[in-house]
Amino acid sequence: MKKADLINRKLLGLVLAGSLALSLTACATVEVSQPAPAQATADAADNNAAAAAAAAGNAAAASDEAAADSEKTDGATEYTFTTREIRKSNAGDAILPTPTEYVTERDGDQERFDSFVWSVDKLKDNFDDVVIIDARAEDAYNDEHIPGAVNATWQSWSNVDVPQDSGEWSLLDDPDVLAEKLAALGIDGTKTVVIYNDPLNGWGEEGRQLWSLRYYGLDNSYILNGGIPAWKAAGGEVTDEKTEITPTDKPSLKKNDEFFASTEYLASHLDDNILDVRDDQEYSALTNSGEKCNGRVPGSLHVWYKDFYHDDGTLFTPAEIRARVEPLGYSTDEPIIAYCTGGIRSGFSTIVLRIAGYDQARNYDASFSGWAGTDQNLDDQVYSDLSVVNN
Repeated sequence: MKKADLINRKLLGLVLAGSLALSLTACATVEVSQPAPAQATADAADNNAAAAAAAAGNAAAASDEAAADSEKTDGATEYTFTTREIRKSNAGDAILPTPTEYVTERDGDQERFDSFVWSVDKLKDNFDDVVIIDARAEDAYNDEHIPGAVNATWQSWSNVDVPQDSGEWSLLDDPDVLAEKLAALGIDGTKTVVIYNDPLNGWGEEGRQLWSLRYYGLDNSYILNGGIPAWKAAGGEVTDEKTEITPTDKPSLKKNDEFFASTEYLASHLDDNILDVRDDQEYSALTNSGEKCNGRVPGSLHVWYKDFYHDDGTLFTPAEIRARVEPLGYSTDEPIIAYCTGGIRSGFSTIVLRIAGYDQARNYDASFSGWAGTDQNLDDQVYSDLSVVNN
C-alpha cells in the first residue's frame, strides 16, 4: 500500500462524503460545478475503507484500523488525531493554533532559519546595503511601503498571459526574461535582497518571490519575518512615495532544478510525498480557485500554507514546521512536492519546508491549475470533514 493512501485511511481518519475509495478521474470527465456532499454511513465507510485498502494492494487491512484515532509513524512517535470541521474562511484568523506537542529542536535549526529569514532588527541594521522587495499588490504598495522598497508582484515574474488551464499559466519567467526584470529593479545578484508581504492577508507572495530567486541561484535573498506588520510594530517608518530605481547590470541566473517540479515530473513521482497547501475547501474538493475542476492530486495530504504562520504573521520555527508536517508521515529525509493553484502558496511552502530541513522540497509551479488543465488523473472525492493532530 502506498504510504499516502495508508495515512489518509488510518492516521488522518478523513471522512469522505460518499466513499473512502479513491475516485481517480481525468478532469475532462468531471463536472466543473461544485460537488454536492453525500451522506456516508459508518457501515459504508467501513466497507469502502476495505475497498481502498484492496485497491492499494493491501486487502488484509482491517476497517477497525481505519477508525483508529492514533497511530505510530516512522516507528517512533505516536501521534493522536482528532476530527475537525472544514474551515470556511481563508482569513488569517482561521489558522490553527501553533503546535505545542511534538516540537523537537534539532542541531542546526537556527542556522537553517537564518539562511532564509531576516528579522526586522537585522534589516534595520543593514538597511542601506540591501534591495527591499514589496511583494504585495501594487495598490497596497502605493498606499504605504517600507522606504526604498521596490514593488514586484508574483504576476510580474510569471506567465499570466495564457489560459489558466493551459498547463503554462503562472509558470516562472525564463532566466533571460527575469534577469532583465531584476536588473530594472536594481538587482544584479551581488546585493542582498529582502522580501516582505502582509503575511496573514496575503497568499504567501514573499515566499513565492524568494523561491523564484533561490530557484535561479540568487542565494543572497531572504524573507522579512512578519512582513510589513512586524516592521511597523517595531517602529519602522512607511511611506507612499514611489522609490526611484537605478537599473543595474543583469544578474547571472542558473536554474537549480532541485527546487522545481513540472507536471511531467510529478506524474512520474506520485509515490513521493505530495503536500496540498490550498485551503480546506479546495483540498476537500468543495471548491476551486479557477482551476478546470475540483479535486486534488492523488495521494496528496494537506497542510494549509497559512498554518505555517504564528497568529502575528511571523513564521514558524523549524521545529514547529516539522510538528505540523511530520505527523503526515513526511520525514525530512524524503522528497516532498508542494502544490496549490498556481505555485504561489506552494512556492512559499517549499521555502518553509526547506527551513525545517526538508532539503528535497520542490514547488510544483503549474500546480493544480496545470494538473487539472492537462487532464491528469485526480482524486475528486468530497471530504465532509478533516483531521488534525492533537498538538
